Amino acid sequence: MKFLLTLTVYFFSMFVLNAQSNADALLKDGITFISKKQYDKALLNFNQLINLQPANAEAYYYKGIVYANKGEIKSAIENYSKTIQYNPRKTEAYINRGSAYSELKQFKPALEDYNKAIELNPKMAETYNNRGYLYSLQNMHKEAIKDFDKAIALNPKYSKAYINKAFSNSALGEHKSSIEILSSLISINPDYSAAYFNRALEYKELKDNKNALKDYNKGLELEPDDVNSLILRAEIRDEQGDDIGAAEDCTSFIKSNPNNAKAYYIRARAEYDLPNYQAVIDDCSHALKLKPDYWEAFIIRGNALDFIGKYEDALKDYSRAIELNPKAVDAYEQRAVARLSKNDLTGALSDLSRAIIIAPNEVKLIEKRAILRAVSKDYKMAIEDYSKIIELDPNSAKTFMARAELLILQGNKELACDDYKRAEILGDGAAVSKRIFNCK
Repeated sequence: MKFLLTLTVYFFSMFVLNAQSNADALLKDGITFISKKQYDKALLNFNQLINLQPANAEAYYYKGIVYANKGEIKSAIENYSKTIQYNPRKTEAYINRGSAYSELKQFKPALEDYNKAIELNPKMAETYNNRGYLYSLQNMHKEAIKDFDKAIALNPKYSKAYINKAFSNSALGEHKSSIEILSSLISINPDYSAAYFNRALEYKELKDNKNALKDYNKGLELEPDDVNSLILRAEIRDEQGDDIGAAEDCTSFIKSNPNNAKAYYIRARAEYDLPNYQAVIDDCSHALKLKPDYWEAFIIRGNALDFIGKYEDALKDYSRAIELNPKAVDAYEQRAVARLSKNDLTGALSDLSRAIIIAPNEVKLIEKRAILRAVSKDYKMAIEDYSKIIELDPNSAKTFMARAELLILQGNKELACDDYKRAEILGDGAAVSKRIFNCK
């Protein structure tokens, strides 16, 4: 009888060991499937494991990871909650569930989970980084920066925390601080392409296109498949006058993203300067098929149509741009040019006046209106325009000269002579002979 009892215990022990061995294998293989992104196979393993061990917290935890990777956030939360039910001290489950809540913009439970994770383990840099990111989503950037600093203090090589801290500083308008943060990251991790791409954005905010371009070049050298940065570099190249480079970047981008309207628009801008007006028209038309409310594309296409003499079509494009964006100064300005091509001086003046209402201190617009007013012999209003320009730019010799000429036409030699003198002082050589001839 003793023998039988001992034998029974032995077989029971072997059964338990085999069951545990199977459970361990299912968990291990499931994790391997996750690393290979074979999520359905992973789920099959974890479900089998749960059938064997219904209270296995790790099985639920990794199921949560699978659902999160599949974008099924609510299912991920359910499984992280099960993990916590069976293992209330698993810090990672709180962190992951917090991230899932954050993705659903359920900020309160997300914050509670991050706080709990910090209570369980205050030495995990990831938790502070994630909580900081949660704060940044709510525009609480000062609180976010404190958490990113804690994450960096715990892990001085934590790249994501540097990136996130730079973003929060940027959101506060502190672009120079963002550049310093990203430069520190680059000194720690010089092959981290995201640091260069993000620093390029900050340089662009500061209108430092030269350094922005350097960073895009370095980032793309490290990560040549980052097509989003390729289109951003194209924009910089276009602004710097590297039209061929900008067009090449856009073409490379379009090969992998043929439905991106912005890529066709930026290429059109570059093509306009090359110049290749038919290509501009084609690319803008393509952009407008993808994005019918792309008012900037209407303006560029209008410019190309205007240049090849299709004034009516150009006018339609400018008018459509204005319908879409009534504050599009360029559209009014360019429509004025198109109207002049059709000898519609009144319409051109009207458009320039509307543009000036939107941008009252734009010297080039006021100067254009002054010239048209002078052409239409409205000297009084033209003089007012030149006076406004002088108010904005008191060192413009040519403006004093232009106003002086109109004052002469009005018979006001005294004021005209004052303007000639001022133009002479500012270095306009022609003002000397004008003053000698008109002022005695």
